[in-house]
Amino acid sequence: MTLEVNAVSLRDLTSCGGCAAKADASLLKLLRSAAMGQQGDDTLVGLAAPDDAAVTAINDTTSLITTIDFFPPVVSDPFEYGYVSALNSLSDIYAMGGLAKTALLVCGFPKEIQDSEIEACVSGAALACREAGVEILGGHTVRIAEPIFGLAATGFVNPNQIWRKTGMLDGDLLMLSKPLGVGVLLSTREPEHEATALGQMKISNLGARDSLVALGSGVHAVTDITGFGLIGHLSEMLGSATLDAQVQLPGQAVLPAAQSLFDTGKRTSADARNREALDSVVVGLSESSFQAALFDPQTNGGLLASIDPAHEIQLIEQGFITIGKVVTGSGKIEVLSN
Repeated sequence: MTLEVNAVSLRDLTSCGGCAAKADASLLKLLRSAAMGQQGDDTLVGLAAPDDAAVTAINDTTSLITTIDFFPPVVSDPFEYGYVSALNSLSDIYAMGGLAKTALLVCGFPKEIQDSEIEACVSGAALACREAGVEILGGHTVRIAEPIFGLAATGFVNPNQIWRKTGMLDGDLLMLSKPLGVGVLLSTREPEHEATALGQMKISNLGARDSLVALGSGVHAVTDITGFGLIGHLSEMLGSATLDAQVQLPGQAVLPAAQSLFDTGKRTSADARNREALDSVVVGLSESSFQAALFDPQTNGGLLASIDPAHEIQLIEQGFITIGKVVTGSGKIEVLSN
């Protein structure tokens, strides 16, 4: 049976959308280990440690960034789905400090989806790429049971200016470029919550990347927040048993509509997974509903940067939010009460 466009939305065809559909961290670790052993002399960032993209040296001033990201529908409108999927994919390049250049489409759609909806999805991605100065060169399309869409993207960065997930220093501040709460808003499947979440997901991380680039050597580590939530991605940034991260979310770090849902006890399906994965790492958790945002899966979430405190005011003026600091420790994340 062919689905009518007005009868069924893309989100009706999937059980878990956006970056909340990511495989858990333990499986990713297993797969990374299975694929290791092929790193060449030109590989600057590969599988040795978790990071947002791969980087290969080209010459003394240029290195190639490669990444791929895709997920099931995160919103009902196919055009917006394509737009957000593209931004989310390009975000990994910005998190490495680079600029995106080209992209290939990754398309998987059930046969019931009308061609017009697939076309709208690709049009949304094309607009996001044009706005970012990225050229779509091709792609691959398959028929599968649940829809997925995203990009395999490339970009460039100076090999001496690559941002890694690890590299935080004692005394650094942790600063976030977007508020949290997209995951719980999308989980309600209510149009007003979806609209609020969409407004956040459509904010490209290119501007945040440019703000951080202006700080030069004051940036010590960067990642983007997606399906593992802020705490999950922060745990990957620690990278050392000699540092701790202390986290304290100010009010502006959580979208008001999302906080209202957290206050009622609403959580996403990924919340328990994200908490369980970090039981041995996180200390100081309480029953406070405000802490729920720490484990909320984001789609095209903000950049999280570990920076020299001297640049705090400059980043605040450009929309960043201070959410914690780095101190000497033993590889833990301490959640401080508000």
